[in-house]
Amino acid sequence: MPKEGKEGKEKKEKKEKKTDDAPAAEEAPAAEVKKSGGDEPKKKVGNVFALFNQSQITEFKEAFAMIDNDRDGIINEDDLASIYQTIGREADPKVIKEMLKESPDKLNFTHFLTLFGEKLHGTDTESALRDAFKLFDEDNTGKLHEEYAKDLLQNVGDQYSKDEIKQVWKEAPIEGGLLDYLKFVTIIKRGKEDE
Repeated sequence: MPKEGKEGKEKKEKKEKKTDDAPAAEEAPAAEVKKSGGDEPKKKVGNVFALFNQSQITEFKEAFAMIDNDRDGIINEDDLASIYQTIGREADPKVIKEMLKESPDKLNFTHFLTLFGEKLHGTDTESALRDAFKLFDEDNTGKLHEEYAKDLLQNVGDQYSKDEIKQVWKEAPIEGGLLDYLKFVTIIKRGKEDE
């Protein structure tokens, strides 16, 4: 047991040193990244660092460093398989591939934070939100009648109170009694841009 304690301490010290020496490029907000796999559209990654405070970012760096077994700044299939092995489980290659598919490109620290930001802040992807609104847009106009949208929010799924709807409507892009849900999804995911 004393040997394991010493090895654990050495690993922790290496991990802390690696975290401190992490390249500054990882911390810069990502611009546009191309999805792997050819001619797929680019996905824009916003300033995900604004979603977390400094202590949270530090904790994510530590977790990332623990997973990035080969210390190359990218989490790959081998790194994830190693984590499975560490906890005494057999890694299913299909599951690992699915995990890595969630990242728009190589799973570096910025993409790692983006994935957790979406999961922890409880919102779906922009495309999932747009698709949800499209279900109610029979004419595919990108807009819903304001009263119809309010009725849906009050009576379907997770029902909103009138006060909650009033709060949401303060930020909603409504013109001429129509909710522009395409702009609304952008506001939900990225915030309101200064015009």
